[in-house]
Amino acid sequence: MFDKREFFADWRTLTGVPSPPLDVVEFGHRDFTSPCSEQMIRAVRGASADFARGLLFWIKAMEATDWFESEPHFTRYAEAALCEPIGQEEFARVVGEYSVSLVPPLPQFLRDLGGWRSGLRMYGEWNDQAVVAEVADSFVLFTWGTSA
Repeated sequence: MFDKREFFADWRTLTGVPSPPLDVVEFGHRDFTSPCSEQMIRAVRGASADFARGLLFWIKAMEATDWFESEPHFTRYAEAALCEPIGQEEFARVVGEYSVSLVPPLPQFLRDLGGWRSGLRMYGEWNDQAVVAEVADSFVLFTWGTSA
């Protein structure tokens, strides 16, 4: 998909340019069994044919989920990305663990990881989780966060 070296070398050049189509599904705190937990989930899918590189998908998916904030916070957040390789089981574990109290179902593209190719953990903090994967014909992103 991409490594930390590629990420740090190229992420800024990919921000702000037009994005290929993305499927974006967002869940807010009212979509969880305990709305006071202040949780949110964002799921994004993009066709591999539309994204020349996994890094381009990551940047465009994060832009589509309001990743950008004021500087210098944005730069500090982007540069804290882990780019840690993970397998299909770990991707599914993160999705399952952080969506356990979600009432509506997750989109199918997060539940069916057929044709798994590779995955990365991008953030793994107690209040901010993000994993991205490349599967048979698409890239998928799962983010979970809480402001509690």
